[in-house]
Amino acid sequence: MEHSRVWPDELERLVADCFAGAGVPMRDAEAVASVLVYADLRGYSSHGVYRVPAYLRRVRHGLAGGTQDMKRLGGSGAMLRMDAGFALGPAAAVRCTDLALTLAAEHGVGVVSVGRSTHLGATGYYARRVAERGMAGLVLSNGPKAVAPYGAAEPFLGTNPLAFGIPLGRHGCFVLDMATSVVSRERVRMLAASGGSLAAGLAIDGEGKPTTDAWAALSGSVLPVGGAKGSGLSMAITLLVGMLAQADFDDEIGSMYQDFDRPQNVGHIFIVMDPAWLGPAEGSIARGEALVDRLHGLRTAEGTDRVRFNGERGEECARRNRAAGIPIDPAVLERLAESCVESGMPETAARARALASRPAGGQGGDGLSG
Repeated sequence: MEHSRVWPDELERLVADCFAGAGVPMRDAEAVASVLVYADLRGYSSHGVYRVPAYLRRVRHGLAGGTQDMKRLGGSGAMLRMDAGFALGPAAAVRCTDLALTLAAEHGVGVVSVGRSTHLGATGYYARRVAERGMAGLVLSNGPKAVAPYGAAEPFLGTNPLAFGIPLGRHGCFVLDMATSVVSRERVRMLAASGGSLAAGLAIDGEGKPTTDAWAALSGSVLPVGGAKGSGLSMAITLLVGMLAQADFDDEIGSMYQDFDRPQNVGHIFIVMDPAWLGPAEGSIARGEALVDRLHGLRTAEGTDRVRFNGERGEECARRNRAAGIPIDPAVLERLAESCVESGMPETAARARALASRPAGGQGGDGLSG
């Protein structure tokens, strides 16, 4: 079945209404929607509105919500430690990113750690938010165990993502958003649901043997990117968030999909640096622009149309999808609708189903021109 084409702003409205209807304050609901649609806009469907049913289920169980209970726990000067109060990760992360930006404006650097959070979505969203304000950012997060450390035959580490955001003037923003695993756990889940298979070398089964069967991988582990290097990087991230945010370590965090007896204690760290404190920002930006010009001028490898920097392909995808609508699998919208029904929101469910039945390229009834 062809994907439905949905305009970004109507998709954000739908997702925000899903969470607001479940009792999440509208400001937080809109933050979550912005983060999820950001991912779909750039083609990262495993971190997009596909996540809404899982998030909503935890809200219904009282295990996640808005940022109304978020509070400051400690810190001084350029450093701040926050308690998310079990807020939805994207809502907490947007607030912490903005706090780090404020600290960096005051001190040249801002470091904000936060614990008692949940899955924060695409880390690149927050790194780009920093870079678009002319500063450089680094975002770190841990998560439930899903990765077998180098040399192990069972999961112990999370897919623990990190993201860098660096302003590049006329070239936009450099955004490196990566998991420390060779594939995200959610991508494996999506492949299993669709009957797909994994490429070799990405996962092991429950017995620690290599597998391309997505269902077998779900009962086993995905592998760290770069072997021992990715394993060490993931371990460093969980140690940092455990130390600075007092988050649980990866093997202590409950599954977002299976454990409903307790809330998660996921941790994130947001580091923002204002280059203007170390010299004229314009000169640094101009040098970055020149570097990208040289990168773009490199000879291409066979089968490559051009050499791109990290984040560039995602922005190209976003421009196309703003013009033509975001392609969304109707099955994703139907699952979202079912989740809305379970949450007592039949009208919102009907809106989701209307989008699911929209033909590819259809504009729907709201007359949006993209």
